Amino acid sequence: MIRLFHVSKFYGRCSALHDVTFHIDKGEKVILAGPSGAGKTTLLRVIFGAEVPDEGQILVQNRNVARLRGVDIPYLRRTMGFVPQNFQLLPQKTVYDNVVLPLIIQGVKRREARKRVGASLKAVGVEHKQAVRAGALSAGEQQRVCIARAIVNRPVLLLADEPTGNLDEALADEIAALLRTIHAQGTTVLLATHNQRVMAQMQGRVLHLRAGRIVSDSDARAGAA
Repeated sequence: MIRLFHVSKFYGRCSALHDVTFHIDKGEKVILAGPSGAGKTTLLRVIFGAEVPDEGQILVQNRNVARLRGVDIPYLRRTMGFVPQNFQLLPQKTVYDNVVLPLIIQGVKRREARKRVGASLKAVGVEHKQAVRAGALSAGEQQRVCIARAIVNRPVLLLADEPTGNLDEALADEIAALLRTIHAQGTTVLLATHNQRVMAQMQGRVLHLRAGRIVSDSDARAGAA
């Protein structure tokens, strides 16, 4: 599903990622742990194709992300969902309009799009909010809408960057439970977090990142990447 080989990423003289190597199999649930500034967001972004590594190779579903042409990246992303650290919703648009946007970009027909949006919102428990402006939602509801937008394409891989970072403990528990449900339905999940409570609830393989390096991997296969 995901294979990284000696991946490094630099911003000037700063090394955001250094010689990162690991692999994730289809259907796994993996927690990318580490403090703020460890490189978690950068790592997710290079997997998603939003950043280009300076060294190494990244294979996602047997495609080399680092070598894809710009026009090819959107086609790969159709199989992936991304939940950003900040909600990044259009506050003046309705919940429906925010979630349907990826389908409009893909050219999905209106009838099918309505069906998929309804199913995604139902899956995250906010189907009754379709006509509400995104900016009028609570923080927990906005995060659920972000997840609905990420899964509306029915992705095989879901990347989530600190999805509980702006939530209180109770809401964070709800989002962790939702991600576990999505994983149980067959989606490969890679979750970046520094929240120990969320890590314990997710009960998945843990990759520890520090100063841009993988310092530990709870998977016994770590050396086989």
